[in-house]
Amino acid sequence: MRKLIGGMAAVAVLITVPALADGQRRPAPRPAGGAKHEFGVDVGLGYYDPDGGQAGFVIASPLDIRVGFVSAKKLQWEGRLVFQIDSKGVGTGQGIHNISPGVNAVYAMTPGGNRNGMYLTGGAGLNLRDIGVASGTGFSLNGAVGWRKPYGNSAFRYEVGIKWDSQIKDNGVVFFPRILTIGGRVGISFWH
Repeated sequence: MRKLIGGMAAVAVLITVPALADGQRRPAPRPAGGAKHEFGVDVGLGYYDPDGGQAGFVIASPLDIRVGFVSAKKLQWEGRLVFQIDSKGVGTGQGIHNISPGVNAVYAMTPGGNRNGMYLTGGAGLNLRDIGVASGTGFSLNGAVGWRKPYGNSAFRYEVGIKWDSQIKDNGVVFFPRILTIGGRVGISFWH
């Protein structure tokens, strides 16, 4: 009986020693100070050049909303929702309203991760456009280089990039031409 109890005690010690040793290690750091999401608001300005139309400037107004899914790795994903009002109307003479939901990958280029420093971003989205007499849906591709500058528990974000929008047709008639936009965005991010 002593051998059985002694053997069980030895097995119990062998099982608990690794668990006790593991408890002495420093826990792995939580991503971005424990935050799970990055919320942001931006405003943008771009120079656009449509196929067969007049070039001009467009302001993303009143805002561009971002929700990022924070990761301990350098790559993180974020959803974006952009509201654009173009008073000139890409050669139509009428104002255009555009709502663009999309998804972007954000890759941190600095050891600081996704809270400060330089990053690269690229993504795709939809363009839900309306000029009053016609409306339609197209898609867009974008790419940019950006920087985060920490400010307390938040960070300022700056991006410079390029965006390509597909043309939108209705019954074979092009209502919205392909558009190439070069511009920038300025905003602020908060972590939660």
